[in-house]
Amino acid sequence: MALMTFPSRFVLGAFAALGLACELQAQQRSPFKRPNIVMIVADDMNWDTPGCFGGAAPDITPNIDRLAAVGMRFEHAYVNIAVCTPSRSVMLTGLYPHNNGAEGFQRIRPGTPTLPAILSEEGYLCGTVGKPLRQQDVFHWSVVYRWEGNGDENKWGRDPKKYRRFARTFFQMAEEAQQPFFLMASSHDPHRPYGGGSSVGRHFEREASSRTYKANEVTVPKFLPDLPNIRKEMAGYCTSTRRLDDMVGVILDELTQTGRGDDTIVVFLSDHGMSVPFAKTNCYVESTRTPLIVRWPGVIDAEQVDRRHMVSMVDLLPTLLDAVRLPSPKRLDGWSFLPLLKGETQTGRDAVYSQFHHIHGRKPYPMRSVITRDHVYVFNAWANGKRTYQAEPMAGLTYRAMKRVGENNPRLARRVRHLEYRTVEEFYDLNSDPYCLENLAANRPAAMSKLQIKLRDWMVQYGDFALDAFDHRASPAALEKFMKDYTERSGKEVEALKPYEEAKRYRF
Repeated sequence: MALMTFPSRFVLGAFAALGLACELQAQQRSPFKRPNIVMIVADDMNWDTPGCFGGAAPDITPNIDRLAAVGMRFEHAYVNIAVCTPSRSVMLTGLYPHNNGAEGFQRIRPGTPTLPAILSEEGYLCGTVGKPLRQQDVFHWSVVYRWEGNGDENKWGRDPKKYRRFARTFFQMAEEAQQPFFLMASSHDPHRPYGGGSSVGRHFEREASSRTYKANEVTVPKFLPDLPNIRKEMAGYCTSTRRLDDMVGVILDELTQTGRGDDTIVVFLSDHGMSVPFAKTNCYVESTRTPLIVRWPGVIDAEQVDRRHMVSMVDLLPTLLDAVRLPSPKRLDGWSFLPLLKGETQTGRDAVYSQFHHIHGRKPYPMRSVITRDHVYVFNAWANGKRTYQAEPMAGLTYRAMKRVGENNPRLARRVRHLEYRTVEEFYDLNSDPYCLENLAANRPAAMSKLQIKLRDWMVQYGDFALDAFDHRASPAALEKFMKDYTERSGKEVEALKPYEEAKRYRF
C-alpha cells in the first residue's frame, strides 16, 4: 500500500521526513480553529444491520454501537441513489445524480465543487482510503490511498490493518502540518463476495473477520423470505459486516491516539442497502435507508436519537460545511441539518427523494421515489410488462433461492415476478406494510396522488429530465420513447468516458 500526495508521491516508510508538510497541497490560511471531520462509509450495508439499529446477528457491530452511544443516530436517514459511486458522488457534491453527472458509474462533471476540494482550499488536509474515488480533478485530495495491485477491487480493501496504517500516518501528517483534517474511509465490506477468511492471492488485502457467523445465528430481513440459502448468504454478509466494524474500530482507535478526538466530527453511514432483491439498485426503503450516526463531542450529547426528521445524504455536504463555519457552493440541492445535531427541530423534513438510472449505461432502469414516514411512491419509467429487471443483487444465493422456491409457492412466485417486471407505479403504506410487500397503487389512488404531487414538485424544482415521462406515465408509447432516448443517451455518455478511463488507468 502507498500514499500519494499531490503533486508528489510518498510510500508509507517515507513519512518520517520532517519536510513533508511543505509539499502538501493544502496549507492553513486562516487562524480560525475548525473541527476535524472523519467520515466512514460502509459498502452495501442495510440500515438495520448494526446492533444499535436492530442488529442482523448477535454482537455484530460493537464499535459502531459504541460510536452511536456517544453521539446521535438518525432513524429516518436516506441516501439518494442505491449504487456506490453515484451515492458517494451525491454525498460529496450536495447535488442529485442528474445534476452532478454521476447517474451511474460515471465521473462528476468537471468544475463541480466537492467537499474535499472546498475543505482543501480552506486549509484542510484531505485524505481518502479504501474504495477508490480517483477523480482528482474534482476532489483535490491532499493524500490518497493507492492499492498496489490491479484487477477486481472487490477482492481488496478488506484488511483493517491497512486502514490503521493509513489513518495513523495521515493523522501524523496533519499534526506535523498543523492543519485540520478530513478523512474519508470507505470500506469494501460488506459488499459481495462475502466471508471472513484471509486471501493468499497476491495483493489481495483480505484478512479474517474477528467473528464468523453461522446460518442459525443471523436474522433474515423481513422483506425477504426465511429460506436456508438466504440464511447461508446472510451468514457471510454478517461476517463481512463484522470485519467492517473491525475497520471502524481501528480508525476510531487511531483518532483517539491523536488526542484530537474531542475536536473531531465523526460521521458513519452506509452508501445504500444490501445486495439482495428489493434493496440495492432500487428506490425502496430498504434500498436507500442508511444507518447515519454523528458524534461531535461538546455539541451532541450521548445517546441521542432523532426519530422525527427525515434527512438525506444530499444534505451532508452543506451540513458539514455549516458545522465548520464555511459557506456552501451557490448551486446546491441539499440543505443543512446542523440544527438537528444541536438538538433543535426543522420544518420541511417530512420526505426524501431517491432515483436510479443505470450501472454502466447498459439496460437502464430509470426509477424515482418519494418516501415519507407513512408512505412510499415509486415511478418505474422502464416497466412495460415485457422488459425484465436485471442487476447485481440478483447474482447471489438469495434471488436464486426465491426463484427456485417460487416454482411451488404462488405467493413467492408473485413476489419474484414483481421484482423482475414491476409496474409503472407502486404505492406502499408503511404503517401496515413497513417492508413494502403489497403494492396498493390500484387500491389507494387518493393517498397516492398526494405523493405523486410531491414527486412532481421535486422533479420541477431540481430539473429532473424524467419529468415529461412522469407526466405521460399513462401512455405506454410516451414511456417507450423516453426509454429509447434515454438508453441511447446513457450509452453514449458511458462510451465517451473511455478515453478518460484509459488515461487514468481506471474504469468506473
